[in-house]
Amino acid sequence: MRTNTRMPSTFSAFHEGGCLIQGSLPEVALAASHYLANNKDQQVLIIEDSTCQIVDLDLSGDETLLRRKAEHYPLSTPLPAQASDEPRSAAVTLLPRHWQWLNDQPGSPSGALRRLIDNARHDPQQQAAAAVAYHQQLSYRFCQALCGDFIGYEEARRALYAREQDAFVQQTSRWPEDFALRANALAAPVWADSAIP
Repeated sequence: MRTNTRMPSTFSAFHEGGCLIQGSLPEVALAASHYLANNKDQQVLIIEDSTCQIVDLDLSGDETLLRRKAEHYPLSTPLPAQASDEPRSAAVTLLPRHWQWLNDQPGSPSGALRRLIDNARHDPQQQAAAAVAYHQQLSYRFCQALCGDFIGYEEARRALYAREQDAFVQQTSRWPEDFALRANALAAPVWADSAIP
């Protein structure tokens, strides 16, 4: 029987000046609600830190109601690199040339596919490339959700996918400090594996 080993999530609330708070969703929701009550012309966005997905939580109501809503808020689906071991689909769609190649392999087509997957899973270069892609996607989600209106956003996005650290840092340096720091922290593993093609 499969057990859920997912770590407790942390969340961050951002207003236009930076990060208001980071913590559990009830803590963040209460802080965001208090902030909005005292700053009626402001907006706050809450994200789940592990996925950089926006949390669409109704912040109205008293503290007890808000805490209850936050405690029952459904967590988002992890990015593919953190997904469970359960298969997404039992069906595999291949082109005729793929079936021809599989039919030419020793053993069954299923056996050939399993060998290919096992080889890729144990290939350090494949693992490093997958890690880079995962952190690019996570960084992109954060920037798209919170930094899309900042000067240099498009240039930073291109630099992220081109794996040009200096250009990314240069563009994000013009953003408010908390946003720039978080974007660069999320992208750090992309540069750490820069030797991967």
